[in-house]
Amino acid sequence: MISTLAIAALAVAPIGVAAPIGAQEAVESAAPRAPDLTIAGEPLVRIGALDGPLEYIFGDVAGAVRLDDGSIVVVDEQSHNVRRYDADGQHLWTSGREGDGPGEYRGLRLLRNCPGAAITVFDWVQDRITQLDLDGNVVDTRALHASGVRPYGEPACSADGHLVFTPWPEDRRSVLERTVGEQWRWRMSLRYALGDGVTVLRSGIPGAERTRVSATSSRPSYWGRDVIYAAVDTGVWFGTADNYEVEHLDWTGRVTRTARWAGPDLAVTDEQVQRYREYLSAHDYYADYGDRFEREVWPERRAYLPERFPAYESILALPDGRVWIRTYRWQAPGEELHLLDRDGAWQRRLTMPGGSVLLDAGSDWVLILQRDAFDIPTVAVYELVEVVG
Repeated sequence: MISTLAIAALAVAPIGVAAPIGAQEAVESAAPRAPDLTIAGEPLVRIGALDGPLEYIFGDVAGAVRLDDGSIVVVDEQSHNVRRYDADGQHLWTSGREGDGPGEYRGLRLLRNCPGAAITVFDWVQDRITQLDLDGNVVDTRALHASGVRPYGEPACSADGHLVFTPWPEDRRSVLERTVGEQWRWRMSLRYALGDGVTVLRSGIPGAERTRVSATSSRPSYWGRDVIYAAVDTGVWFGTADNYEVEHLDWTGRVTRTARWAGPDLAVTDEQVQRYREYLSAHDYYADYGDRFEREVWPERRAYLPERFPAYESILALPDGRVWIRTYRWQAPGEELHLLDRDGAWQRRLTMPGGSVLLDAGSDWVLILQRDAFDIPTVAVYELVEVVG
């Protein structure tokens, strides 16, 4: 998140373009340097309940972060609020509601490593950043669009105040120029906002993959690729998810590192397609179709599935400059993450059980979203342990 002064200083100013420079160093890793990791058998803390006090019941967890004191902040899009729990999982406060005023939200995401406040909320519907203190009070609220910042997806913070984002592409072609079923990738740019302007770090990046579905509309492709990025103190790690490769750009737009490593096979198998079909047929909205799912919904969905997975779907930056890269979730029954050091070398591989979704992580812990036997969402902190054998 941009600091309060930086947001206030943002103005509609000429956009500076950083000249691209070729990669200076490539770091290739055939295997992680240290033994593989998994989560401990029992969590340090778990939060969430089927019934009881409302502050422990989640509807739609859209994000969570673990603060330095061990407390946990969770945002719930169903109730449009932010909640904080202490390190033992006891509720401390709830802040926010649905609306357009200060401390009110339409869409909720949590940004990490942002200066200026303990908690940073990004409202993706209103393109607005809200800062909260440790007691849940609103410190500041700033709309981004007035400063020329309209992110496509979730922006990323650096500790020194850079707000990194990909804007909606300027070169979107009309769906009328595509045939129904055609897939293509938007060309997007990677930018940051700081001080009194916006700087383009890289333009012409293969971005969100789209599919034309009718004469007048398109949507994100199933299992589609996108440009993925995370901000660290030295710049931005980013990649297009075509393969296991990311580049590091410094704040001038110069490529200082290219990291390549090994990962799960990207070829889509029949077993993975079948697992996906079974998930959809039993899951919420799709289960409502009944017999129509097999006759109508699944054939259309299957026809649009690609032959290769994206290599990864998110990058989570740690305060020390290392990054966790989360491989695409449908490649395997469990979650697999790769930890790269500041120079891009592959340090660790983490495998979590199926049904786990990463929310936040450190070097020796993870905060994950899980569902219990009654399909109740819970958030839990687990220590990481080395795989034995």
